[in-house]
Amino acid sequence: MNIEKIVEGPMMANCYVVYDDENNGFLIDPVYPDGKIENYIDKHKINIEFILLTHTHFDHVLGLEYFKNKFNVKVYASEDSKNIANDPDYNLSRGYCDLDIKIDSYLKDGEEFSPYKIRAIKTPGHSLDSMSYKLGEHIFSGDTLFNLSIGRSDFPGGNFNTLINSIKNKIFIYDDKTKIHPGHGESSSIGFEKENNPFLV
Repeated sequence: MNIEKIVEGPMMANCYVVYDDENNGFLIDPVYPDGKIENYIDKHKINIEFILLTHTHFDHVLGLEYFKNKFNVKVYASEDSKNIANDPDYNLSRGYCDLDIKIDSYLKDGEEFSPYKIRAIKTPGHSLDSMSYKLGEHIFSGDTLFNLSIGRSDFPGGNFNTLINSIKNKIFIYDDKTKIHPGHGESSSIGFEKENNPFLV
């Protein structure tokens, strides 16, 4: 699979365009509709089949409505998003913007789906609905685990101990060579974070 990280939006969040050698693929966190994402997709003639959300904080979904309509695709998120996605206190949009987050299918912990055999992994702690996704030797961790850092746990629904538990017992169980693609910043690996992340060593 090909993985292209595109940094966009007021919070410099990461959107990932993931696609196979036949140019079929999907988006993870359509962060902002400012041209970079769609220009890359158009340039490489990628057929976007669906959209995944790692969580529903506003900076990760600002482009959701635009890209959902543009590609006419379904949106997948954690089952825990169902009752909070459009609550401005939980998605942190209060006083910033109005959101209408439309999710078509809700995923359970451990569920495998799509032709790409993506595994959904509940990783709460940063938010109630944080979901990481494993695809082969790659994990898209949203704002749960960063390169040499971890997500904030002081937002509504966040919890530091839950966050650490999610990382150690839901992500670190995989091979050390597994690559980590976070919601902000640079990519890493499980082995590197085990040895160097000051919050986890």
